[in-house]
Amino acid sequence: MSEFAAELRARVDEVDAELRVMRQAFDHHAVEVLGGRLENLLRIADQHGIDVRYAGGGPAAGTG
Repeated sequence: MSEFAAELRARVDEVDAELRVMRQAFDHHAVEVLGGRLENLLRIADQHGIDVRYAGGGPAAGTG
């Protein structure tokens, strides 16, 4: 795995974990911001052919 792919997967995992916490805290603004950040990361991954669906906890949960 390339360093770029590993870093992208790590960032997706971090944002996904933070998004889950903010959903539990009912912080709607943070959920909106983090959701946008996650969408951008997933778009970048898709553009580069990197599968991040099952990175860590799986960012696809709740994004589709």
